[in-house]
Amino acid sequence: MGLPIVWLGWSAVGAVATGSNGLAATMLPTALRETGTLMVSVGLITGSVGLVAAWLVTHYEFPFRRLFDWALVLPLAVPTYLAAYSYVEFLGFPGPVQSALRAINGGTTLQDYWFPDIRSNWGAVIVLSSVLYPYVYVACRAFFLMQSASLNIAARTLGAGGMRTFFSVTLPLSRPALVVGVTLAMMEVVNDLGAVQYFGVNAITAIIYSTWINRSDFGGAAQLAVTVVVVIGLLIAAEQRARRDRVYLGRRDSRVPPAREALIGARRWLASGFCLILLALGFGIPVGQLTYLALRLAAPESVQMTLATLVPTLTLASLGAIITVTIGLVAAKLAHGSGSLAKGAIRIATLGYAIPGTVLALGLLQPLGQADLWFNRMTMALAGWRPGLVLSGSLAALLYVYAIRFLAVSHSTLDAAMKKRGDGVLDAGRVLGERGLGLLLRIDLPTLMPALLSAATLVFVEIIKELPATLLLRPLGVDTLATLVYSRANVGLFAQAALPALCIVLAGLIPVVLATRLGDRRKV
Repeated sequence: MGLPIVWLGWSAVGAVATGSNGLAATMLPTALRETGTLMVSVGLITGSVGLVAAWLVTHYEFPFRRLFDWALVLPLAVPTYLAAYSYVEFLGFPGPVQSALRAINGGTTLQDYWFPDIRSNWGAVIVLSSVLYPYVYVACRAFFLMQSASLNIAARTLGAGGMRTFFSVTLPLSRPALVVGVTLAMMEVVNDLGAVQYFGVNAITAIIYSTWINRSDFGGAAQLAVTVVVVIGLLIAAEQRARRDRVYLGRRDSRVPPAREALIGARRWLASGFCLILLALGFGIPVGQLTYLALRLAAPESVQMTLATLVPTLTLASLGAIITVTIGLVAAKLAHGSGSLAKGAIRIATLGYAIPGTVLALGLLQPLGQADLWFNRMTMALAGWRPGLVLSGSLAALLYVYAIRFLAVSHSTLDAAMKKRGDGVLDAGRVLGERGLGLLLRIDLPTLMPALLSAATLVFVEIIKELPATLLLRPLGVDTLATLVYSRANVGLFAQAALPALCIVLAGLIPVVLATRLGDRRKV
């Protein structure tokens, strides 16, 4: 699991030693500046709107609150690159907004009226924020539901109004959840490739991709990739430091449920309007635009392309889910009851989810190519046969990077299930005579089956949505739904990609619905 990062570090040091780091030194300041600006801007917006939305749905009653309570999570089903393509189609020159504007003022060209260009840095900030705010919303909402209502009641009893209670009590207490949500959103910004490329932002992942693909400078790309790993490490360290040695959660009195104050007058409609705008920006506009294009403008060739990519997409997602869940199960079993050293090693092995797919794919290109070279030399020496690219030019490379990228998803799900189940049922099976494979097949796996299916579903959907690593490592002639959307959108033919894009969104709804139902069952 650590091979990509180790190889990138070695390559980056080698590039410095040979003096071939001019490209990285030239591009790094620009990449860090634009990536940092994008991360801070998205972090501030997602932190603000996600916190306010969670505060409203947990502390107040207003029209459609029950609907917004779960619907505000739906933007998580929309990948950032799909949101970018949809917004450009919606707000671009041929889109419905500018078409309506030309119909009103009688203009025919852009010189006849002014309209902001969505394909810009500010457009990237707004679009990314609109689909990433649920990370903050989910974290803060869960925190508020677990927090005792006694603190807010005490503040109100002492004369504090709603706003003062929010800033003096709610906001300081919600700091851990806020930091976690903002950190996750900022990690997604660093991981993004399709959206930042489409908006023309010189983000560090986009520069890594162009450095390797367009300029074939692996050393420079490795140095930039190592910088990304350092940035991600600093984010994780900052998030952990923010929560260290601090207690923010008071014991919740089950007799005092989270109190909700009924809003009256214009404030109740302002709350509803705020939540409705968030839902429309993050889910309504992208999905509405995709549905319109898929139903009204999709040509027969679009259906054919979608069907042609379904087989490799489903094959990769199924095999990747099986492999990743199997490794996750082994890792969870090794960590269960092991010493701190083993647990620490497994924790490091699951960090791949925090590292951008572009970085992981780049770190696997050369080692897999070197392994293919050694394998071909061995087969030539032994049998006079050269098999060609076995690892780097096949689906094996994609399955490898998927296992690294999404091991944390399967491991965390299975580890939590094993801790909740306990060892009592396994001990009872041993007492009754089951050992080894029989114990695994008849008791262990059946009792973990809900968690296994949940982990497999989550990994399956994540692989369907994954773009950067698939772009770099896919074999020639193999397209998935994500790469098909990317290739069509980049040549201005997003209408042809609307149907596969809609399929990706529908697949992304599966974990959102599962998580919502699970959360509803846990409500007290």
